[in-house]
Amino acid sequence: MRNVVLFGAGKIAEVAYFHLTNDSPYNVVAFTVDDAYIEKKEMFGLPLVTFETVQNEYPPDDFKMFVAVGYQDINKFRAQKYTESKAKGYELISYISSRAANFGKVEIGDNCFILENVAIQPCSTIGSNVFIWSGNHIGHHATIGNHCYISGQVVISGSSTIGPYCFIGVNATIGHEITVGAESFIGAGAQITKSVEPRSVYIVQDTPKFRLNSSDFLKITKMK
Repeated sequence: MRNVVLFGAGKIAEVAYFHLTNDSPYNVVAFTVDDAYIEKKEMFGLPLVTFETVQNEYPPDDFKMFVAVGYQDINKFRAQKYTESKAKGYELISYISSRAANFGKVEIGDNCFILENVAIQPCSTIGSNVFIWSGNHIGHHATIGNHCYISGQVVISGSSTIGPYCFIGVNATIGHEITVGAESFIGAGAQITKSVEPRSVYIVQDTPKFRLNSSDFLKITKMK
């Protein structure tokens, strides 16, 4: 078992702790966050220590690191902590679920988090510090740049390119041979059929509320 310190104390860190503990060769030994954000001394019975001095208690020669935070500021906060962890000398691990399918044995960068039922097709490329949640399809010859966050049930079609620092929301679809420019925000359910300029935002409107409440609606459906 290889010992790992997790950066983070929020929900992403909790999910990472579960997966690393139950489905990896890694042993989480501690959590760390910036000193200004420490509100408790432990998580899951493990020490929660300051990031400023973590290398003193858990030296990088003996411990690895995983940065387990979300897509704040279009992934730039996670990228910052990724860079700072490497500057401290830590090797950053990646987690790939045993239930993900990497058909093409695609090389994956460090500090990646790839969950169950993700299908990664041959000849694709996945950078570093990329989070890919459950049920995604990464098509053949697709490229995902560094520091991206891909939510659940996303389709990235073949030969498409996702630039660095992008966020792609739940159930979004990226068409064939599409380029999504860096730092773009693609909202849940969006369908992208043309290339996207850097820092673009695509948001799908919510489904409008029906005029009846659920009780009245069910009465009507029973009558039919």
